Amino acid sequence: MNISKCLFAGLLLLSSFAVAQRGKEGNVTVNTAGRIVNEYTTLTANATAGATTITVAASSLNANSRFSSGLAAGDLIMIIQMQGATILGQPDAFTPTIGNPNNASWGDVTNYNNCGKYEYAQVFSVPNSTSINLDCALTNDYTSSGKVQIVRVPRYNTLTISAGGILSCQIWNGTTGGILAVEVFGNTTFTTGGKINTTGTGFRGGVVFTTTGRTTTTLYSSISLDVGTNKGEGIAGYDTDYNSYGGKYCRAAAANAGGGGNVWNCGGGGGGNAGNTSAWTGQGNPNNSGTNWNTAWNLESAGFASSTSSGGGRGGYSFSSSNQNAITLGPGTPGFTNAWGGTYRYNLGGLGGRPLDYSTGRIYLGGGGGAGEQDNNQAGAGGKGGGIIYFVTYGNITGSGNDSIISDGAVGGSTVISGSNSGKDAGGGAGAGGTIILNSTGTISGVAIRANGGIGGHQLQNTSGFFPLTEAEGPGGGGGGGYIAVSNGSPVQLANGGANGITQSPHLTEFLPNGATMGGAGLTSQTITNFTITAAGATICSGNTASITASLTGTVPAGTTIHWYTAQTGGTPIGSGSPFTTPVLSGTTTFYVGTCPGTYRTPVVVTVNPGPNVSVNSAAVCGTVTTTLTASGATTYTWSAGATSTGVTTATVSPSSTSTYTVTGTTGSCSGTAVSTITVTTPPAATFSYTGTPYCKNEANPSPTFSGGGTAG
Repeated sequence: MNISKCLFAGLLLLSSFAVAQRGKEGNVTVNTAGRIVNEYTTLTANATAGATTITVAASSLNANSRFSSGLAAGDLIMIIQMQGATILGQPDAFTPTIGNPNNASWGDVTNYNNCGKYEYAQVFSVPNSTSINLDCALTNDYTSSGKVQIVRVPRYNTLTISAGGILSCQIWNGTTGGILAVEVFGNTTFTTGGKINTTGTGFRGGVVFTTTGRTTTTLYSSISLDVGTNKGEGIAGYDTDYNSYGGKYCRAAAANAGGGGNVWNCGGGGGGNAGNTSAWTGQGNPNNSGTNWNTAWNLESAGFASSTSSGGGRGGYSFSSSNQNAITLGPGTPGFTNAWGGTYRYNLGGLGGRPLDYSTGRIYLGGGGGAGEQDNNQAGAGGKGGGIIYFVTYGNITGSGNDSIISDGAVGGSTVISGSNSGKDAGGGAGAGGTIILNSTGTISGVAIRANGGIGGHQLQNTSGFFPLTEAEGPGGGGGGGYIAVSNGSPVQLANGGANGITQSPHLTEFLPNGATMGGAGLTSQTITNFTITAAGATICSGNTASITASLTGTVPAGTTIHWYTAQTGGTPIGSGSPFTTPVLSGTTTFYVGTCPGTYRTPVVVTVNPGPNVSVNSAAVCGTVTTTLTASGATTYTWSAGATSTGVTTATVSPSSTSTYTVTGTTGSCSGTAVSTITVTTPPAATFSYTGTPYCKNEANPSPTFSGGGTAG
């Protein structure tokens, strides 16, 4: 498959011929859990569209010996920018300015820049330890500071994932990982129990910190730990990356990352990934599954129980210390007290992460959840988002079990239970579901694909201690659903939002969510397009040229060009476009055709048949006589003018002077010629004379004289 660009076109190339580069890793069976098959490095200098060389940290791309050798010509890589988006923020959280609000719009994506762009490329050469040359020029710009990684992609002939086998990827560490990318030339087969799973390998969740100073605030971002805890990771960065926008703490969602809970003990928001970008509020989706829970939600604001939001779910309310009835007494409003005690169940939980725009062909990791706020070292951290699974296959993908391909968001961290009086902090928001793309020229069936958001962290209760938990804290919000695209078929697909966490406080048995909401659904059955290239060989006779053609069908990206080569890797094109006229050939020759953008070359064989070695006799004759010519070396013969065929191999000629005759011998589609020369010698004219005395018949004449001339004999 020639895949390229962010696969805005989901580029595939197919041929009827096998080629050594695709399938070079052979037939592989995965029968162990946690098998990682990719290698990763980073882009160390900006790369622009049109460039054929990229600068990387380590070009061998085999640090973990997952391949038999270092990166070389004909190998396949994926280039993808993970972050680098710009968001709406505020330079100083305490003095917001117009256009940089301290409200829920903090963290809106103002420019995706190059974030989410990706493409596949075949390696032309590896000239040194920090450079990779590519067969085709880049189709995208990449900004190295945006965490661009280079993923080495295995090229399997067939792939079998057997019972107990789980194919996965390296966990995203802020620099590399989070991506499972595989190319399979033949079929991919799941046996019962075989799985692909990149759950929780995506963007990181917010880390818990113990706040100091304990100042209740309604701020959405802050650089002060006194008022809230950490946001999760998303396309705009992580941790201190947010300080330039106003701070890494507090409840606002940073792009698709969930917001951290505010003081006191508010739950973290769930991360986001895919969904309806115009339907995000950050408030999540209220869970109405319990008795009269809708009534409790509507005490927060009229009609809230039936509200919806795309993206991640919201974190739960701040802590309360009194046993009241949440079905009749709503949450408090900052600045005002009520019967709940504590900090009165203020609605200051982290907002859910935003759904991202997939309409331009970009792809993303699932967003990390925000951390739960703590003051007793018992809060839950934010959950990691799901990773990216990208399969490029030229055969079928088949299975026999459910949940074969999974990239869920990880659950949010629940509160820590260790000793008496435990669970007195908030739960973390869950990670969002990841991204799964299956781009195959064959059928996709018998597999279930899942990219659900994780479940928010719970506020757990220690029931065995002398001081059982009584106060209630905010649980974590559920993660938003992920993104699933397939090139054909209708496999089972799920990208549901994750459930909210719950509280086990005996004070809130009537309303377990305690302000935490569910994540919104992601996107399933999305389209990934491809195009195919077919190329036919030719048969010619020795000493001729051949005209060979290649054709492209499907969704062909604008600007795609066809190139012809004499080698499957390396070298420079010897021609472009279609048809292509070869040089004069004397023997069977293999040419290779590819496209740019593209990821492999397809062999095209020109079979050269040798012409027959025709021979014919020559002769020298005297005068006009009939001569037989006999040809050999071919199957059938055609004679030039003047020669009369008298059999399969013979003809007669009767030249009056030296002449040549051409015979064309044909075997199959090839022919050869031979020339016969008939050399004709013309005899001189004869002369006769008599001298002497005339005489009559019977008269004696003893001395007659005769003379003559001409050819003797």
